[in-house]
Amino acid sequence: MWKKILKIAACIIVAGGITGAVAAALIVNHYKKEIPNITELVESYTPSIPTQIFDRNGKVIDIIYKESRVPVKFENVPQVVKDAFLAIEDRRFYSHYGIDPIGLVRAVFINMSSGRARQGASSFTQQLARNAFLSHDKKLSRKVKEAILTLEIEKRYTKDEIFEKYLNEIYFGEGDYGIRSASQSLFKKEPKNLNLAESAMLAGMPNRPGAFNPRRNLRLSLGRTQIVLGQMLKYDKISKEEYEKAMSHKFILEENLPKDYDFSKVDKDTTTIVYKKGFVNKSKVPSFTDTVQELLAKNFDEETIYNGGLKVYTTLDFDIQNAAEEVFNNYEPLVKDKELQGAMVTLNSSNGHVISIIGGKHFQPGNFNRAVDAKRQIGSAFKPFVYLSAIIDGKSENTIVEDSRVVFGTWAPKNVGTLYRKNATLLEGLDKSVNMISIKLLRDLGHEKLVDTVKKTKANLNPPNDLTASLGSLVGTPMELAKGYAVFSNGGYAVEPVFLLEVRDKNDNTLYKATPIIEKTFDSEDIALMTNLLISSTKTGTSRSAQVKTKHGKTIEQAGKTGTTNDARTVWYAGFTPELVTTIYLGYDDNSKMGNTTGGALVAPLWKNFYKKIIDEGYYTPSRFEYIDNLVANGKLYYQNLDPFSGLISGKGSKKFLLKNNKIQLEHSDKYNKNLKDIMYR
Repeated sequence: MWKKILKIAACIIVAGGITGAVAAALIVNHYKKEIPNITELVESYTPSIPTQIFDRNGKVIDIIYKESRVPVKFENVPQVVKDAFLAIEDRRFYSHYGIDPIGLVRAVFINMSSGRARQGASSFTQQLARNAFLSHDKKLSRKVKEAILTLEIEKRYTKDEIFEKYLNEIYFGEGDYGIRSASQSLFKKEPKNLNLAESAMLAGMPNRPGAFNPRRNLRLSLGRTQIVLGQMLKYDKISKEEYEKAMSHKFILEENLPKDYDFSKVDKDTTTIVYKKGFVNKSKVPSFTDTVQELLAKNFDEETIYNGGLKVYTTLDFDIQNAAEEVFNNYEPLVKDKELQGAMVTLNSSNGHVISIIGGKHFQPGNFNRAVDAKRQIGSAFKPFVYLSAIIDGKSENTIVEDSRVVFGTWAPKNVGTLYRKNATLLEGLDKSVNMISIKLLRDLGHEKLVDTVKKTKANLNPPNDLTASLGSLVGTPMELAKGYAVFSNGGYAVEPVFLLEVRDKNDNTLYKATPIIEKTFDSEDIALMTNLLISSTKTGTSRSAQVKTKHGKTIEQAGKTGTTNDARTVWYAGFTPELVTTIYLGYDDNSKMGNTTGGALVAPLWKNFYKKIIDEGYYTPSRFEYIDNLVANGKLYYQNLDPFSGLISGKGSKKFLLKNNKIQLEHSDKYNKNLKDIMYR
């Protein structure tokens, strides 16, 4: 009876074994077919795929990555480095066939006894195979493919060849792949010059590159280095004397040293400097892509950004950007004065897309980006927001304000050139950028109404709670001012600047897609009146030097306002067309005086040069302010030629006013004579 049972059991076991073997063979064969040519796979493998950044027309404008993987030949790697990696990562590498069964059993026992994954069991070959698939997931299919590839690699390559590939492929964190890249990045050394302590530190990093990187956590890195040295001593890779010397070796972070530190005095036998990370940036437009990298860092981890092969589609127009840089960097005042600096930003006013950006003269990656970070006093370029507040409050373009000097306590403001016009309309006041008119408008309005207007632009500008705000005493960046002016260009919509349109992974899967933030915050009629004032400024006011005529002699639809601060420490021009807003400032970085100049004299011509170039080159064709045309066509607004001082109908010396239909002027300026007696008895 028992013999029969044993026979049946044996048959079941044999059958099960055969079935299992067949099943395993079928599984292996199935997944083996999915693996491409082994030699081609290993030879062509490049783990670090840089991120590409494209402009809105699909042109590559930047390739970003951290220090590239630089291979090294096996014979140029010293034995101390090899021994360090063997001791901590794969001690039986030269005796197993790709999978170390002893190491596997030991890792399982340690992990089970500790209740967590404390130790891995992957050999050099397994790690090389895993990296070839660029996948670290836990799926069975990946495990099977890894095992197949591991055995195939072992069959096709010598141990030294596998070890060399491992040393050139292994990841050390912060974008460094390979022992040479890591050695150069961290210690500014070639692998052949590494000492024992440095070799041990590098060998300890691949286990957990983020945690054991000395730049990130020197304490943890040193602890891991000591473990590596202990393993090397245990397995007779080093002597007791070598161990003790390496254990006492000092590592110092460069960032903790004074700026004037003399590195030549470092005793290389006892001390190693861990240097700051160097970046490689192939950017053609660093003013733009520096900001893009910051935005990517908020949404993706470092490994994905610098090595994951992202495809980043942006709002930049590379042709317009090139034109901007050419015009800006070759602008005569900037060429003549080496210390003079500035910035320029161009937004699409309909959606907030950043079309071009200049962070400074001859901007280099990592420089201070003045376009988004330079907080400069805005000056008269802020006055349109005071005027807009007055229009919202019920005033018209032909509203009269007395232009006379007034002292406010200890503050005694005055007009430029001490010229006073007695009475002037809002249009004339903005045309000539009259200080006293702006001050009196704010005095009558009150601070809260101005703040409410500015908040609606979403421009993050904060006017001070005093009358100096009327003259632009607040500070702002070119980007913030461009956001504010966008409402004039688009008819009353606040927009948020957009740099990124879409981010895809290396397989073209969409990881991020921008949603424009656009909000109607102003009545289009009020904005139309304000825009007409700014159009007038470019025709007959302080902004005349920004007026653009194309190569065909046509004058474009444009508007804008100059800005000049006290002592011309910063001079501005903020101009716009129906589609684009461009703000520019020039000034010294130390905010020192520039002398006798203005925004109209120094900056407005630069704006004109830029727009003339992009229009003449065919990169941009401006249209008309359609929202104004529509309001005029449907009878809500009317154009009238009025006297700029009296605001009455006039022929000679008149200017083009835009009025709401209930504010149409019916009186003629010649109804009155110049003195009070004639008015009383006419």
